[in-house]
Amino acid sequence: MHTISPQKNPQSGAVLITSLVMLVILTLLGLSTISTSTLEEKMAANSQEMNRAFQTAETGLQMVMADAAAFSTSNTVNDNSTPNDDTDDIYQYQITDDSFSSYGAETIYRSEFKQRTPPSRESGWDIGQYAFYYFDLSATGSTPSGAYSEVHSGVYQIGPK
Repeated sequence: MHTISPQKNPQSGAVLITSLVMLVILTLLGLSTISTSTLEEKMAANSQEMNRAFQTAETGLQMVMADAAAFSTSNTVNDNSTPNDDTDDIYQYQITDDSFSSYGAETIYRSEFKQRTPPSRESGWDIGQYAFYYFDLSATGSTPSGAYSEVHSGVYQIGPK
């Protein structure tokens, strides 16, 4: 009769446990990579939206420079019985037309006449006939995602006194 003898080299399953540990480590590494990639994609999208908002605001500043109505000395803050509300005292124009932007951005540009100053004697301008008119220009740009940017500039205009 033939008897079954015990194995001389019994296996304890160390390869199975080692391979399972390696699979868990690789899974965690893959999940971490996916999470990092998602975060980097969101950061890139936010950066792109901020750049779009800034470029829209810069375009608004160029538009106010090209708008002759923005450089009227009647664009002054005269309070109109509303000292804390200057929206009725400043030339403001808003563009939301889709032809302005292919990504739905919006710009608002403003011009405010601040002061009139006589030219300096060294400037060569006739002090009795001409004056320097200072305007504060600003433009804001915003995108549908909520990114927002604002730029300011100051401009002098030389005109008759």
